[in-house]
Amino acid sequence: MSLSLLGEVLRNIVRRPSTLKYPRVRELTVAPGSRGRHYADLAKCTGCTLCAIDCPANAIVMEKLPQPLKHNPRGVFPVVDYGKCVFCYQCVFVCPVKAYVSTEVFEMADYSTSSSRDFSLGTLEPGGSQ
Repeated sequence: MSLSLLGEVLRNIVRRPSTLKYPRVRELTVAPGSRGRHYADLAKCTGCTLCAIDCPANAIVMEKLPQPLKHNPRGVFPVVDYGKCVFCYQCVFVCPVKAYVSTEVFEMADYSTSSSRDFSLGTLEPGGSQ
């Protein structure tokens, strides 16, 4: 038994490591259709709150819009807290107007992007109501 263990140790010493030196080496690939960061396109969102109601992780809160929109009479939009989100995409599936933009971005270990607020607000056209 000790000889087989010694053989295993020697094989692993000369073998290439099986892990990546992430994040220094980013050779990661994701499968097409992987569930990553998602946010609401405010040009389509009607503020119906179905996504927040149906979220199993309670990761979505509705916030006031900074400017009034004709197609959003309630004046609210969904903000996804990525720290709470389990990426089940129930919000994407339940949205009646298909307002969610889904991406394959999975690298979210950052202090500045903990929610979808900035991504959603980036979909607004500058100046006035739409």
